[in-house]
Amino acid sequence: MAQSNQTVGKYVLSIAFVSSLVFTPVLSGKVFANAGAGASEGDITISESNLSNIQEQEVASSSEGTLIQHGDVGAVVEDIQKELQEQGYYTYTIDGIFGSITGQAVRDYQADHHLQVDGIVGPNTLETMALPEMESSEDNLTITEIDSSENNLTVTESSSGDVSNIKSDIVAVAKSVIGTPYVWGGTTTEGMDSSGFINYVFNQVGIDDISRTHREMWENDGNYVDHPSIGDVVFFEGTYDTEGASHSGVYIGNNQMIHAGDDGVSVADISIDYWQSHYLGAKSFTE
Repeated sequence: MAQSNQTVGKYVLSIAFVSSLVFTPVLSGKVFANAGAGASEGDITISESNLSNIQEQEVASSSEGTLIQHGDVGAVVEDIQKELQEQGYYTYTIDGIFGSITGQAVRDYQADHHLQVDGIVGPNTLETMALPEMESSEDNLTITEIDSSENNLTVTESSSGDVSNIKSDIVAVAKSVIGTPYVWGGTTTEGMDSSGFINYVFNQVGIDDISRTHREMWENDGNYVDHPSIGDVVFFEGTYDTEGASHSGVYIGNNQMIHAGDDGVSVADISIDYWQSHYLGAKSFTE
C-alpha cells in the first residue's frame, strides 16, 4: 500500500511518549493495516533487542525482590521518592503514589546512572539508589486511575505483582511468534497481520476482548498512558493511506517493540525517524 502523505508531528520517544486523545472517523472494519514503506529500516535482531535485559531483570526480580512501577502505592514508593528527592530528581510531594511524575524522575535517574531507562525500579535501580531489596507485599495496591496531579486516584484490591506477571507473559508470547510471516487478515501462528498479532498475543494471556483493528483499539480498548511500560501497546498513524491509528506493537523497553511488519513478526527500533514521525501514543491493556 502507498504510504500516506499526511504530515504528523515528530515526537522524541526517549524523552516522553505523549498520548493523543484524538478520536477519528469510523472506517471499514476490514482495514487491518501494514507497517508502511520505510518501517523495516528499524528492524533489529533479537540479540540487539532489549529482550535479554527483560529476561535478566525478571530472573533477578523473582529471586531477589519485586519490581516497583507505575500504578504501585505504599511505603516502598515513598522511600523511592525520598531518595530521588534527596538527589534532585523528584520535586513533588512525597505521597507514596507511583504516577507519571515519579516515573519520569526514575527515568531521569536511570539515564544519568547508565541504567536501563524504563521507569521501573528493579534490583539494579534499587542497588544504585542504595535502597534494600524489597519483597512484594499484599499492602501494595494497583492504581487504576490517576490524574496529572498524582493526588486523585482510584485503587483496586489487586496486588501489583499480578500486573507485572501479566506484562511479562505478554512479552514472552510476543517473543515466541517472532519470525511468523505477515498474512493479511491472519491471526494465528501460520501468519498474522499487524492487528492480528496484537489480538493473538493478548488472547494468549487471557485478555480476549481486544478490538480487531488498530483504530478500534486506540479508540475503545485499555487506558491511555503518557509513557509506555514494558507490555503496553504503542500506536502509530499514517503508515498507509488511512485515517487514525494504522499500526501498533508490543513495547519491550529501550524504544523497542515487537510487531507484525511487512516482513513478518520482528523486533523494531522505534527511535528511528520513520516511527517517530508516525507515533500516535500508547495504551495499557492490563490496567
